[in-house]
Amino acid sequence: MVELFAADIRQIAPRAEKLIPLLDEERQNRVRRLGGSPDALRSLAAGLLLYDAFGEKARSAQFVHGKRGKPHLPDHRPFNLTHAGDYAVLALSEQSVGVDIERIRDIDWEKISKRFFHPDEQAFLARADDPKATFFTIWTLKEAYLKAEGHGFSVSPISFSVLPCGGLTAVLSGNDRYHFRRIDAFPGYRLSVCAREAEISGNVRMRTF
Repeated sequence: MVELFAADIRQIAPRAEKLIPLLDEERQNRVRRLGGSPDALRSLAAGLLLYDAFGEKARSAQFVHGKRGKPHLPDHRPFNLTHAGDYAVLALSEQSVGVDIERIRDIDWEKISKRFFHPDEQAFLARADDPKATFFTIWTLKEAYLKAEGHGFSVSPISFSVLPCGGLTAVLSGNDRYHFRRIDAFPGYRLSVCAREAEISGNVRMRTF
């Protein structure tokens, strides 16, 4: 089963300096370069979730990067990280997995959807009661799939569609190898998971540090 864990940067912020040494060297350097910014806290939170999941292996072992840059720890469960706003989220699976979180915010979602969404997704968006929130739902589903595949944006996001459907799931056009789960865990955010495993937990376990 795909498991989900999250950390809140507001809980971490007061102890940030004491927590940075728990990260691997590369992430420590990244966090320090970002200073005391929210980006630094989000990167710190993501690293702490890795430490919570893998222990000292996450701090001392070298992460291996796939052909398209997706990291993994040899001989450990596949994972994926995402962060936005106040949260970082870790997905753990037995097979390839992708996770994405976005804060619902004021952006030019109409312009972005015309550039990045498949025509079927644009049509779905046009019928939505709350198109702005639906935009972020579709965006996180697409991003989760690209991350599960390890593509990033090396594959054009307009070349495929992922459409939300009943039961908090989604359907990927022309591909039944992946399973989706939309998770309503944080008010004002959209969180989506894509995995080869059929069973995806709907429960996000909060971690404190």
